[in-house]
Amino acid sequence: MAPRPIRSSAPAPAPARPPTQIDVVNLSLDDSSDLGNNASLPRRSPSPQPARLETTNARFCLIDEAGSPSHTPISPPRKRPGQSSFHSFEPSRPSQPTFRPVQKVTTSNAKSDDAQDMARSSGVRHPTLGHQQAMPSSEHHSPKAIQHVKAISPEYHTPRKPEWDVSRIVQALTTFRQDIKDGHARMTSYIIESTKPVERRVLTGKDLFAGLSSKPTLADEADTMRIKFKEHSKPKSNKREDYYEARPIQTDEERVPRYRFHHVEIKKNILTPNTMLTFVPHLRDLESSEESKYNVWLQELEDIDRKSGFKPMSREEKVRVTVRSEFASTVSLYLENWLDRLRLPGCDKSTLIRHIANRAPDDAITPRQKSDILNAHRPAESGTPPEANRAVEMFTEAFHRVFYQNESSTKQIALRDVLLLDESVDSIMDTKPTAKNGSLSLNENEFEAVEFNLGTYCILGCLICFSHSCEHGEYDASNSKRSLSVLPRLSDTLRRRRRIPSDKANVANGHPPNPCKRCCYQTSTTSVVNSAQRPWTPEEHIVMRSMIVTADHSRVKTDPFCIVAHVLDRDCRDVFHEYERLGIRLPPREPVSKTPIKTVSWYDRFKKALIGDWENRTRSQEHQQRELIEPCFHEAPCTQENCICVQYGYLCEKYCGCTVENCAYKFTGCACHSQGKICLAKQKDRPCICVQLHRECDPDLCGTCGVLERADPENAEDELIHATGCQNCSLQRGLTKALALGQSQLEGVGYGLFAAECIAQGDFIIEYVGELITHDEGVRREARRGDVFDEESNISYVFTLLENEGVWVDAALYGNLSRYINHASEKSGGDKRGCNITPQILYVNGEYRIKFTATRDIQAGEELFFNYGENFPNLTKKVLDHKAGEMSDEAKKRTRRPNRADHKQGVARKAPKSGKKKSDKKKPGKGKTASHQTLKTRTWKCASRPNSYQNYRESGSEKYRMTLRRTSIIQRQQMRLGLAPGLRQQLTRTLR
Repeated sequence: MAPRPIRSSAPAPAPARPPTQIDVVNLSLDDSSDLGNNASLPRRSPSPQPARLETTNARFCLIDEAGSPSHTPISPPRKRPGQSSFHSFEPSRPSQPTFRPVQKVTTSNAKSDDAQDMARSSGVRHPTLGHQQAMPSSEHHSPKAIQHVKAISPEYHTPRKPEWDVSRIVQALTTFRQDIKDGHARMTSYIIESTKPVERRVLTGKDLFAGLSSKPTLADEADTMRIKFKEHSKPKSNKREDYYEARPIQTDEERVPRYRFHHVEIKKNILTPNTMLTFVPHLRDLESSEESKYNVWLQELEDIDRKSGFKPMSREEKVRVTVRSEFASTVSLYLENWLDRLRLPGCDKSTLIRHIANRAPDDAITPRQKSDILNAHRPAESGTPPEANRAVEMFTEAFHRVFYQNESSTKQIALRDVLLLDESVDSIMDTKPTAKNGSLSLNENEFEAVEFNLGTYCILGCLICFSHSCEHGEYDASNSKRSLSVLPRLSDTLRRRRRIPSDKANVANGHPPNPCKRCCYQTSTTSVVNSAQRPWTPEEHIVMRSMIVTADHSRVKTDPFCIVAHVLDRDCRDVFHEYERLGIRLPPREPVSKTPIKTVSWYDRFKKALIGDWENRTRSQEHQQRELIEPCFHEAPCTQENCICVQYGYLCEKYCGCTVENCAYKFTGCACHSQGKICLAKQKDRPCICVQLHRECDPDLCGTCGVLERADPENAEDELIHATGCQNCSLQRGLTKALALGQSQLEGVGYGLFAAECIAQGDFIIEYVGELITHDEGVRREARRGDVFDEESNISYVFTLLENEGVWVDAALYGNLSRYINHASEKSGGDKRGCNITPQILYVNGEYRIKFTATRDIQAGEELFFNYGENFPNLTKKVLDHKAGEMSDEAKKRTRRPNRADHKQGVARKAPKSGKKKSDKKKPGKGKTASHQTLKTRTWKCASRPNSYQNYRESGSEKYRMTLRRTSIIQRQQMRLGLAPGLRQQLTRTLR
């Protein structure tokens, strides 16, 4: 039991005695102790009676060595980083009773503590540490009395500088390790005591589970349930089976349809990297006889990962890696506190980080990362003490002994593992590229200076959505994400932009200049600047300089000075005068004469129309067979000799560096006029070129059809606007039909998707979205989801998006309601159980997306079906007659068959199913395009692709990938040169 507080006997403070009559008590302030200061000092034996200082009325609480402080504060009060409730470590100090003022004990508010603060301040006091003695505040003593105490006390000496060695630091770190256990205990206590009990719901009626026992029963009893127990960390023999009483409940409600995955709702595709098997797939409870087959299947999954370039770990290795990482994270919370308590000369966290960075091997850190770390943790102007290097070496060796040599293999960590978790180091070690450091002088070339200042935007900025860390791009062979950014140098792009025709030299950005309303410099008659304007900062100079250079001769219709004035919230006249004061001069324009460009016979970029046999001259409309190439960036006009787009038979996109003036292959959008419903598959006037090329109208290129207003999300539900104008922007509008989940008409397939409103033929229904993955990743995922005990399993959520590039859409975990659409044959005629919708791949603003449209009129309540493709010929289709109902032969004859000619281009199909028989249908003959084939014959080409899980296992990794990936020469060149696959990234991102 803890000793009771000692109270003063007098009710009032006793008069102060003369200095010579003070009762000498060995009291010291907590912050005056140093590690090893008093190791060799003589010690007085403790007095048998509790000491008392009569010059104060303060009360003291005697705390015994084995006792514990009051339970009142569950968690310590919040402190700033670097503060510690511990003080300097004194391992050689003997045990002595500790006096502590009772009135100083306070209770902290547990609600204000968080986990990190509790961990950092977890060691308020531990019995094994050196003890400090508390004394009343010095304000109760006169200076002369204190001096007299120091003079007559034989224990007072000038503190000596501690002598450090590795063994003493090891002793200190071993003692400090108790902080982790104390912090965990205090955090656990806080969580338990702060948790509020859940209120029990009021039960009404009969308790169906009353009388059930939690004890096992005999196996041969009726209504029992078997439960198998197995501990993976124990030997295989550690298994048992118990039987418990079960009480079945029969309700009137119909059971929920069976389903395999619960998806997360998303609106657009998500770009996902290649992943290895991170956890053991669970299929169902296994019998003892099935475990051997299950283990063989797990080994095959690991072999697939290994053949794909991954290094799978065993279960034991995964446990070790997880435990080590968590232990390193825990130690990182205490490291800075321990260093403060040790007080090693010049040894702090920044010094340790510099030490680790200097000694890191070349394969673990790049020279750029090393220099950034050293610059970020550069010592102060005063520098570090000369003995700092020796202190760092000793601490590193001591840390290695305590946390590596003396630890079990599961918890062995190095000091480098802990320091890498520091926020400043983690941000530098990230592989993402960053802008250059420093600044350029104002006299350097303006284009180079702008490229220097806007380096981050050039590297990380996306040309599709104009943002950073977006879902556009692709993952390369090293599984690193590449963004579709400014592919050539920004300075080269700016120089090329200033080469303008001589007849447009007097227009700003291609448009006549219009003055702004911020005291525009174009209309100002005075050169005096308003003195009320705030002074300019260096950051504003960089913004002004960069925006004026990049906005000059761009597609922005506003004067560059007016733009800067609006962004910086300044007068336009002030911006212009500051520009003149700095002496910034843009390079002169380069007027060039118009070079006549020969127009191709099958495409007119000015009339925006396709002519004649264009289907045999270009492959721009064949999205499934398209190769993803870099946008072209070259000086001369685009020709067969110098343009990669022309060589592959594609039109140049808006991301290419060419212009309408010097490229006959530049796609310029459609020329449909906003009168009635336009941009349709069939219209009275000339057809829409965007519809012909299986792409939605582009708001940046198609200016006359009205797609800009109709693709605006604010107008998505405005039926009056969408009643006229462009009808080729359904995916951009994003308004789907009313759909509902329900029990499918097909037996044994679970859920199905039903129309909740009437849908007309040709209407947009929904987009198929999911994770954008590579072909190899899709094969691995299908193998992991396959039921090893049921070879007839036919569940698949994978859609082949780009066949030649091996890009798939996986909607198993991330998707929308379209993942519930089931398969049906196209030969059903007018049967409501037949295929009534079709998928189509469209190119939408740099992205490839899958769109579902109705092939016939669909009534509300009908289930939606589409043809998965010829890789799924044996899907079970046992329709329940009482749900679907049979149509009479007469009704089938009267029902109009869908017009398949409207959908034969760009028809999408499900990704090939593992283990299914390949189709024997022949591909289109040489010289014929797929568009000449009927939909019945031309199921998606990827259907005949040999990519089954069985072929993957039998043929091996290299041969299999060489067969599946028809990598083009340009792609291999990009891989060797380390270039970002531009269009590939677009498409992959677009898929999202």
